[in-house]
Amino acid sequence: MKPTIYINGIGNISPQDTFDQPMGTELAQAESAFFVCQEPVYKTFIQRKLLRRMSRVVRMGLAASYKALEQANNPTIDAIVTGTAWGCVKDTEKFLETIIENNEEYLTPTAFVQSTHNTVGGQIALMHHNNCYNMTYVQGNVSFESALVDALLLLWEQKATNLLVGGIDEQTDQLKVLLKRLTCAIPEKRVMGEGAAFFVLSTEKTATTKAQLVGARMLYRPNDTAVQNSIQALLKEAGIEALDLVLTGVANKTVVDNTAHCTYKQLCGEYPTSSSFATALAANLVQGDRATMQALHLEGDTPKHILIYNEDAVHTSMILINNA
Repeated sequence: MKPTIYINGIGNISPQDTFDQPMGTELAQAESAFFVCQEPVYKTFIQRKLLRRMSRVVRMGLAASYKALEQANNPTIDAIVTGTAWGCVKDTEKFLETIIENNEEYLTPTAFVQSTHNTVGGQIALMHHNNCYNMTYVQGNVSFESALVDALLLLWEQKATNLLVGGIDEQTDQLKVLLKRLTCAIPEKRVMGEGAAFFVLSTEKTATTKAQLVGARMLYRPNDTAVQNSIQALLKEAGIEALDLVLTGVANKTVVDNTAHCTYKQLCGEYPTSSSFATALAANLVQGDRATMQALHLEGDTPKHILIYNEDAVHTSMILINNA
């Protein structure tokens, strides 16, 4: 029998005021076709001498992971699993610019090392002096879900008791130009975003437990029947007869009949690991956070069973969150 998995700590850096609280009372709006994260004061968590060498995405990842661990009362972590699609964009830009400027000669290895996708996970391990299992998943729009499935397997197979899992993607000025040229970012139609959300998952329920993580699934080019079968399988595993809410990344789409739907991307924008932001929202909702309810224009009773649903032209993903 699979052990129950709990979310015991959350660290969420997003375009909204979500770092020190579940959700701010004043909602941030996108500038043109882009959301920009509200970042904390990093020197509170990271030594100044180290900050100078860290790119923005690494700082975001370290701060979000620090907050998640702090909320969970700093348990011993058995694994660190990260999901990112874009990776360290700014460091990659610097590395490519250096190649051009130096005519492909006299390149330092540091520039390359800092540009790799697993830099955030590695820096988290270094910051906490942790040499445990450390994996980064780069799977496009299901990067966070891939990390989440790995984390769940580690916990279900009793290879970990407490672990850190998160999703992170950043934007840069040059990336914004590319997104505009590719017509991914369109003012008043399609807003792009960024964010970093980390979670402490555990098989043990504690005083800091926020919610229960039932499971996650990914489908490749599914038809409607496959989607419905996967949703029903998730509900059956959890022993749930009906959902209270579907948090969807696709506006105006009905996934489950006779169930309330709302989209979360009006708060964070579109980016590959936005489902990590949605997971933080869902954990807040099942705790009855009124500010999060108001931000999503939800009324009525606190939802107890929430399905996070996201899809693109290729992948469909589902994450099921219950109240603890």
